[in-house]
Amino acid sequence: MKDGIGAPGIKALRQAIREHFRTQVALARAVGVTPQAVSDVLKRGKRVPAEWCVKLEQATGIAAHAFRPDLYPQGDKS
Repeated sequence: MKDGIGAPGIKALRQAIREHFRTQVALARAVGVTPQAVSDVLKRGKRVPAEWCVKLEQATGIAAHAFRPDLYPQGDKS
């Protein structure tokens, strides 16, 4: 699956891996899930789980809005 296809936050999730975590395993550790859970979200183009968004924002500086714009409106400080 290419960036931009699938759920809106997939592109941001791939960016977080590329620029901050380097691996899906490191991202999984940061949000407290299994590497398989991260792989599943990426492969299937699922929405980034809501419980990951704030942890990802804290770890990367990428706004939670980028991962789940439906839950975190632009400009909302979570």
